[in-house]
Amino acid sequence: MESCGGCRVEKMPLVEMKDTLDNGGRVTLLIRHAERPPLDPGDRTFGASLSLTGNGWRWARCFGLMLANNLLPKSVAFYASETFRTLQTACAMAMGLDLVGTGQSIERKVRLDPILGGESPFFGAVEERMALAAEGCYRERLNDYFRTGTQQGFKPLKPAADLMERHLDGLHDKDWPLVVAVTHDINVAAFLAARGVVESFTDETWPDYLEAAAIIKKADGEAKYIYFRWNQDMGAISF
Repeated sequence: MESCGGCRVEKMPLVEMKDTLDNGGRVTLLIRHAERPPLDPGDRTFGASLSLTGNGWRWARCFGLMLANNLLPKSVAFYASETFRTLQTACAMAMGLDLVGTGQSIERKVRLDPILGGESPFFGAVEERMALAAEGCYRERLNDYFRTGTQQGFKPLKPAADLMERHLDGLHDKDWPLVVAVTHDINVAAFLAARGVVESFTDETWPDYLEAAAIIKKADGEAKYIYFRWNQDMGAISF
């Protein structure tokens, strides 16, 4: 584990994830989508119809391959918000499972889940969120939210995170212990802050494309929360 900018980062939790899955536990990755083109600041849909870039598609497939090679799952359930780029990310990840080359098929499903997007428990009125962004210093205002738990355009942080986690828990059953929930950066950041993994974010520690809040729950109910920045240490990951 290392510390950077008020954030605790564990670069390589894959061994712990695999051990948890192998011993009857479950793993959830609340993950930001892959790379997209720049957003229009005035777009009230927040780029709902934007496609991934070519690099975004390729890296999402690599992420699926990384899961297959390192976790050796029998099945993976992918969920995405209603925006096109998150659905594309989930589909590319699912395709990446087949690149492992073992000849053994990994069961997968891809489903939409509005709570990962516009119905996020963290979001208040869209007009208030856009007004907050228009004021400037948006990252600083978000850090205020993460530190204090309240902010214009957002719902109280702790109960919102509790609702998100209960919902994510409900996506699992005995046949789907590994869930990848593709969402947006603010949801990832807010969840990490609510669970005490992050105190505040800098430009360097803000959730980048394909970075995730990992929820690792062992069979005995013990839970661990990790900031999973898999692309920070590519050399230790098996492709």
